[in-house]
Amino acid sequence: MARQPPPPWVHAAFLFCLLSLGGAIEIPMDPSIQNERKLTQPPTITKQSVKDHIVDPRDNILIECEAKGNPAPSFHWTRNSRFFNIAKDPRVSMRRRSGTLVIDFRSGGRPEEYEGEYQCFARNKFGTALSNRIRLQVSKSPLWPKENLDPVVVQEGAPLTLQCNPPPGLPSPVIFWMSSSMEPITQDKRVSQGHNGDLYFSNVMLQDMQTDYSCNARFHFTHTIQQKNPFTLKVLTNHPYNDSSLRNHPDMYSARGVAERTPSFMYPQGTASSQMVLRGMDLLLECIASGVPTPDIAWYKKGGDLPSDKAKFENFNKALRITNVSEEDSGEYFCLASNKMGSIRHTISVRVKAAPYWLDEPKNLILAPGEDGRLVCRANGNPKPTVQWMVNGEPLQSAPPNPNREVAGDTIIFRDTQISSRAVYQCNTSNEHGYLLANAFVSVLDVPPRMLSPRNQLIRVILYNRTRLDCPFFGSPIPTLRCPHGLS
Repeated sequence: MARQPPPPWVHAAFLFCLLSLGGAIEIPMDPSIQNERKLTQPPTITKQSVKDHIVDPRDNILIECEAKGNPAPSFHWTRNSRFFNIAKDPRVSMRRRSGTLVIDFRSGGRPEEYEGEYQCFARNKFGTALSNRIRLQVSKSPLWPKENLDPVVVQEGAPLTLQCNPPPGLPSPVIFWMSSSMEPITQDKRVSQGHNGDLYFSNVMLQDMQTDYSCNARFHFTHTIQQKNPFTLKVLTNHPYNDSSLRNHPDMYSARGVAERTPSFMYPQGTASSQMVLRGMDLLLECIASGVPTPDIAWYKKGGDLPSDKAKFENFNKALRITNVSEEDSGEYFCLASNKMGSIRHTISVRVKAAPYWLDEPKNLILAPGEDGRLVCRANGNPKPTVQWMVNGEPLQSAPPNPNREVAGDTIIFRDTQISSRAVYQCNTSNEHGYLLANAFVSVLDVPPRMLSPRNQLIRVILYNRTRLDCPFFGSPIPTLRCPHGLS
C-alpha cells in the first residue's frame, strides 16, 4: 500500500522546529536543567542597594547584595576601595547564603562612622561579579539655629522676600509656611513660596500684618517638623488699619494711595540666566515678579512651542515644569511678566546634559567549546562617556593575556572559546554626571543533547486544523533537531 503524504499540519510543525534552532545558547528554566549540578555558571548579581543609599540613623543599616551561580558564590566587600574586614567588627554581620551586610546598633555605636562607598564582590571558581559602588549616607535633620527676628518694616505696595534658609538636611527637607499658630499661609499669585523655600510678596498689603510667618521644614526619615522663629510684619500705609471698606474696591491700590509700578523680577534677577538639567530629570524654570498691580506670568520657548505633552505650569504660572527632559528640550525659554503699567521678560538658556545611558548593555554569553562570540557595551551621554572593561573585578589590561580574546573599544570578541575562557566581565561607562556598571559572564558549556518534554505524549488535535507541536530540547553545542515526516 502506498504511503500517504503527511497532513499539512505536520509540515507546519516541522517548520516550527527548524525555526527554533537559531540564536545563542540559552539555558531553559526547566527544573531538570536548572538543578543540574554539572551545569556550572559564573556569578550574577540579582539584588543590590541603590547607588545613593540614605539610611535612617535610628535603624540598623542594611546594605543589600544577592547573587546566584553554580557553585553558589561567596561574598566579600570593599569600603572606600579597601577590603572591608567584617570579622573584625562585632557590629557587622553578613546574612547566611547572601552578601547582604547588617550593621547592628542595638549595643551602641554611631551610624555616621559607617558612611562611605561600599562595593560587593560575588565569587565562585568561574568568575567574580561586582555590585554598583553604593554610597552610604546617614539621614540628617539638624536643628534650626536660634535667632531673634525683629519686625520687618515695609511700605504698603512694596515687594518683600521672607527668607527661609533651612538647615541642610539629608535628604533635603520639604518646606512649607505657616503661622505660629499652625495656620497655613494663604498663597496666590501675589504671595507664594518659591522653589528655594522663600516666601515672596509681589506687593505687600495692609492685610498681610494680620498674621505672622514661620518657615517649617519636614524631614523625611525622622518624620519630624522643625519650625523657624516667625516673622512679623509692620506695614506702613497712608490709610488707617481699620479702613476695611476699601478692601473690595475695584481699584484697591489707587484707592489706598499705593502707586502703581511696572513689573520687576524678584527671582531670578536681571534679564538673563542659564540652567543645566540632566536627561530624564524634570526641568523647573521659575520667574517671580513684583509690581502694582500684581503681574501675570506667561512662558514661551524661542523658535518653537512648549512641549505640550510634558509641560505644565505651577505656582500660579510662576513656574514651568517639563518632565522627563531630553536633548530636544535644550534652548532658550523666556517668561513675560506684565501688568497694565508695562511688561518685562527674562531669558533662561537651558542646556541638557546626560549621565551615561545604555544603547547596548552587555548580556551573558553562553557558548559551546570552539564557538565564537562577543560582548558589546555601548552607552551614550553628554559629555560622551568613556568605557572601561574589567574581568573578574580587575582591569582588563592587568589580566593574564588570552589569545582567544580581542578588545575593540566597546566590544570584546572571543574566538574558538574553551572551557578555560569562563569569566565575568564588567563594563564601566562614566562621565562627570554618573556611571553605569554592567556584569556579563562568558560561560562555556559542553552538555549532551536532551529532550525536555515528556516521552510518548498523546496530543489531541482537530481534523484538518493547523496544529503546533512544541519540541523543547537543550544541549551545548546546540543540537540539530529533526522532526518526523509522518505519524506512526
